[in-house]
Amino acid sequence: MRGKSLNKEIVPSKDSYFLGALFLFLEIVVGTSIVAIIKYYSSEVSLGVVLMFRYLFCLPILLIIGLKIGGTNYFKIKNKKVMSLRSVAGLLGLSFWYLSVIHLNISKALALSQVMPIFICILSIVFLGEKVGIFRWSAILLGLSGAVIIINPDAEGWYSVGLLYIFLGTLFASIMFVTLRRLGMTENPVATAFWYNLFGSIVFSVYCISALTLNSIPLEIWTILIVIGVMASGQQIFMALSHTYASASSLAPIHYTTIPIGVFIGLLVFDEKIDLNFLIGTFFIVGSTLFILFRERKKSSS
Repeated sequence: MRGKSLNKEIVPSKDSYFLGALFLFLEIVVGTSIVAIIKYYSSEVSLGVVLMFRYLFCLPILLIIGLKIGGTNYFKIKNKKVMSLRSVAGLLGLSFWYLSVIHLNISKALALSQVMPIFICILSIVFLGEKVGIFRWSAILLGLSGAVIIINPDAEGWYSVGLLYIFLGTLFASIMFVTLRRLGMTENPVATAFWYNLFGSIVFSVYCISALTLNSIPLEIWTILIVIGVMASGQQIFMALSHTYASASSLAPIHYTTIPIGVFIGLLVFDEKIDLNFLIGTFFIVGSTLFILFRERKKSSS
């Protein structure tokens, strides 16, 4: 009876969509704040330690939710190979994403990360055999052109290792989302999130204990690490709640609030500059990904 009440379908309405959008916006604010904190303290604490805390603090809430919904059986995974790929791709994607933010302007990294739907579309063609017409191919090329405009290879000193990290981070994150599509056919999202975070916590705990000296970290940084861990746990809750009240496709445009939030943090905290190339490239990326999402929704409805 308890499981039925928790899994009861929510009737779509304007109010439920508003709540879904609100929770997703809160998830974006928290997630962007986390990367800003990581960037700000990157010279004082190893990224491996940050990731260890991020993964560890996500486990309790996922464990509690899973046990409350369906007990220990709720955590069983049928497709273990795809789950393994999802875990590795997710870990690499998040690691490279944090590295890109450390080495790039936060506004540029957040804008370039919005090409992910384009990568997912390309990977869906390769791995899932999806057919793509001329319109979506045009949108893919437009979005990639926008990324090139933001990078601006003609400018002096344009290259940064952060560009390689953002490419790898987006690539692995896209692989993760493609595997999540496959897992969504047989597994529940709380279980997949739990095993992914458990995998990440084990990997980075072993790395930190064996390769780093944790007792040399000052008290102030320990406080920051705990704050990041708590925020990451809250981020997981907001993400889960957002998809409880509204579908992923209907919430997709909300993700673009990441860009103005990143610009605001970049200007206020890191004294970054926004140029015309950034604005034009961002417009191309957002326009192309919105078109891809529109075509996806049209194809699903038909």
